[in-house]
Amino acid sequence: MSTTWFRAVDVTEAQRARWDAEDSGRLVQSLREERGWTRTRLAKLAGTSHAELAGFEMGRTVPAQPLLVRYLNAMGYGPR
Repeated sequence: MSTTWFRAVDVTEAQRARWDAEDSGRLVQSLREERGWTRTRLAKLAGTSHAELAGFEMGRTVPAQPLLVRYLNAMGYGPR
C-alpha cells in the first residue's frame, strides 16, 4: 500500500515564504479592519503606498517580514 503523506521536509523554501506572505497579509488586513482603518490610512502611517499595502494584504510580498514589522508598528504593535 502506497500512501503519500505531507512531510515538512517536502516543503520548499519558496512554499514556506509564500505561506508566510499570505499569513502576514491576512493578519495585517484583519488588524487594520478591526480598527476601521482604510488601506490609505495605514499605508500613510507606515510610509508605504496604498498599492504596496494592497499587494501585501493579498500575499504578494515575499519576503513579508520587513513590511509586516512596518505595518504592525504603524498600528501600535511595535516594541514599547
